[in-house]
Amino acid sequence: MKQLTITLLLFVLAISAAHSQKQGTIVYENTINIHANLGPDQQAMKAMLPETTTQTYHFIFNEQFGCFKNVPAEMPEGMMVQMPGNESKTWFNFKEDVFRQCIEVDDELFHTEIPMNIAEAKLTGKTKRILDYNCEEYKSEDGDFSFWVTKELPQKISPMPSLFFDGAILAIDNETISYEAVSLLTEVEEEELKPVESQEITQEQFMDLQEEKMNEMKSMNGKVMKIGN
Repeated sequence: MKQLTITLLLFVLAISAAHSQKQGTIVYENTINIHANLGPDQQAMKAMLPETTTQTYHFIFNEQFGCFKNVPAEMPEGMMVQMPGNESKTWFNFKEDVFRQCIEVDDELFHTEIPMNIAEAKLTGKTKRILDYNCEEYKSEDGDFSFWVTKELPQKISPMPSLFFDGAILAIDNETISYEAVSLLTEVEEEELKPVESQEITQEQFMDLQEEKMNEMKSMNGKVMKIGN
């Protein structure tokens, strides 16, 4: 009986430790509905494009810092849809409550830091489990996005920088773009948590450079769809 009690206690402690994980790597699958993002003058392209495309992202975190990055995949055959910014990284400083976005222009790297403000969204009362974590559903003000948030992981973990909650977002549902956490690894690439050296600029300057790059890509590669932030 004593051995059974100890075994049960160890099992409970193991579950508690898993659900109080303070560092790790969340693996997200990002699905984009290409057809739904085509404009009225682009409908003829449906026959040439797959309906959806999927990318993998990692959110690496500890108690103080985080890094969200794209995981390169093998190039599929056929036509490619280029998504601006999908090769960039976003760094998070949970201590100072800011996140850092970077942009490269003429081989020079710039960054801006933005406050991690809590998003305005309504709690629906719906719940579900993702990766064995209890998640609550929040709806965006326009009702177009569902965010599934758990408070069993460090707050303000988000696969969509600029959208933060008092908890970790493990899924985002929308008809054109979605994210879902598919695994949680214990490994942490510590070197990824340190931002690379870059020159700091204002948010307004960053947006101007982002717009310049978008126009440059359009002129070089034809029509480029911008999805997300």
